[in-house]
Amino acid sequence: MAGFGLCDRLVRSGVIQGYDVTIIGDEPLPAYDRVNLSTYFDGRSADELLLAPRDWYQKHRIELITGRRIERIDREQRMVFDQDGSFYSYDQLVLATGSHAFVPPIKGSDSEGVFVYRTIADLESIRDYCASRNVRRGGVIGGGLLGLEAAKILMDLGLSVSVIEMAPGLMPRQLDADAAGLLKRKIQSMGVDVQLVRRTESIAVVDNGICIEFSNASDLHVDLLVIAAGVRPNDMLAESAGLEIGPRRGVKVNECLQTSDPNIFAIGECASFHDHVFGLAAPCFRMADVLAQRLAGGETTFAGADESAELKLMGVQVATLGTTIGEFAGGNVVTHHDESGYRKLLTERGRIVGASCVGPWDELPQVRQAIAKRARLWPWQRKRFLNTGSPWSPGGAMPVTDWPADAIVCSCLSVSKSTIVELIDDGKQDVEQIASACGASTACGSCRGLVGQLAGAAAAEPITVPGAKTMWVASVIALLASLAWLVVPPIPLTDSVQSSWRNIETIWRGDLGRQVSGFTLVGLTLLGLVFSLRKRLTWFHWGSYGFWRAAHGVLGMAVLFGVAIHTGMRLGHNLNFLLAVCFLSAAALGAVAGIASSMESRASGNLGMWIRRWRPRLTRIHLWVTWPLPILIALHVLGFYWFSD
Repeated sequence: MAGFGLCDRLVRSGVIQGYDVTIIGDEPLPAYDRVNLSTYFDGRSADELLLAPRDWYQKHRIELITGRRIERIDREQRMVFDQDGSFYSYDQLVLATGSHAFVPPIKGSDSEGVFVYRTIADLESIRDYCASRNVRRGGVIGGGLLGLEAAKILMDLGLSVSVIEMAPGLMPRQLDADAAGLLKRKIQSMGVDVQLVRRTESIAVVDNGICIEFSNASDLHVDLLVIAAGVRPNDMLAESAGLEIGPRRGVKVNECLQTSDPNIFAIGECASFHDHVFGLAAPCFRMADVLAQRLAGGETTFAGADESAELKLMGVQVATLGTTIGEFAGGNVVTHHDESGYRKLLTERGRIVGASCVGPWDELPQVRQAIAKRARLWPWQRKRFLNTGSPWSPGGAMPVTDWPADAIVCSCLSVSKSTIVELIDDGKQDVEQIASACGASTACGSCRGLVGQLAGAAAAEPITVPGAKTMWVASVIALLASLAWLVVPPIPLTDSVQSSWRNIETIWRGDLGRQVSGFTLVGLTLLGLVFSLRKRLTWFHWGSYGFWRAAHGVLGMAVLFGVAIHTGMRLGHNLNFLLAVCFLSAAALGAVAGIASSMESRASGNLGMWIRRWRPRLTRIHLWVTWPLPILIALHVLGFYWFSD
């Protein structure tokens, strides 16, 4: 896959025109999708798994040689030799030899009926063995990603399956004990037998199949056994050529992806960068990106890559993003667990650095963005996550249509939102056309929904939210009225009892008038809080969210004018001055938040992204400024009656 990724990028950038490219592989097929290998028994053919058909290579003048294994590299002569003695010269050589299935040193692991899970040929061997024998029960050694995928293919063949794992939990490198326990229960509910803390001592062929002997448990009998205990880099060819090997195996490369020979590069699972071997598709494709740009004369360097994984294991969504629990040295862990699944956020110094889940989590794209930007997890977001499983309020997590242009949509191929939007603007309006042009969604497929949302957004009509226009008008009037207090002088007091204005003036000078207007304002304010009830109480269903939001804005505007009548637009002194300033600040901030809220569903592009980013913040500030009001109002009422005659 890494080798094809390099060729694909050379083609798309036009650099292929300056090279004569030969790609040689020891498998009989061209590069195919190993990420979705488990779909082979779902009815997906080998041709459908190909990343590109053979004529794609011919079309772009790439010489494709399959079924040939390179046995030797002559660095002095710059030639490689295959198993038949044929040789191929090179100016620059790229090793993209991938990895092979790791088989632990277990006695009997080479017995008949024992297989590994790595290639299409492995799957065909498993299928043929099942067809030729009365195979009913299968076993899988390995409870990690590969092991659970291997269990799925055996289930697709109609076998009952036992998964054997040496660790105390499934996926021990990615999940903590709680998440692993939930995954175990979900998989067991599908009929899979999960055996943990099992140390396999030997494998023996017996009359009734295969006997797996454990050093700490009773023997297990199966008809077929798959060993899926991990992979190891294919670095033997490089080692025999004298290239430097990393301490944990893999061909050692620098930030330019050069090996110890400057004319030889290595990418993918065979490469060791900073003593680390990357075992997922996304980092391999990132290496292909960097090397393609360097072959084009660029100065791009490789600085590592995201090793997040989002996949469905036997129908159960499992994701690990950013820092995994196995690599987490310190910080805080925030967990939400409900009937739908298990979610976890990892934070360092208050910023999100990792996440994992077992079960559905629709906001994973936003979580990925938060990790990429090391977004801060504020205390109220932490509390909301603990209660609801989401750090964002409803609507607070931006949809993909409002992500920044440089946000990565397809993490496997590092395709940004801006690339997809440019293709949409050029007339590519469906997912298949976009995928063909830039490759997004063609690797693991987890971003297909996001690509579809972007494609649909190009022709989507603005969403109409009930009450949005009313909310906008009320908020604008309230904002203007709040600002008017700064420039409009107070209503002047009369200096004669004979003035006709004296009768109106009693509203803010007379005790009865002040009591009537004051308690009317308190009543309107309490009525406006019904909006919060509609938003926060699940049993309160009368009226739509948009209606109550608009009602809140109208009542806020009415209260503002009521206060002007109650005070004659005077700020007062001491406690009254503090109350007036607090009220006007809350009104102005509420008006600004209302304007943003009413425009949120109609704005797009940078304005829409800005509004969606700031509207929740404005709402929170409005609430913070509002909370002292009840105390100040109570003191104001108490002072009125205390000092009244």
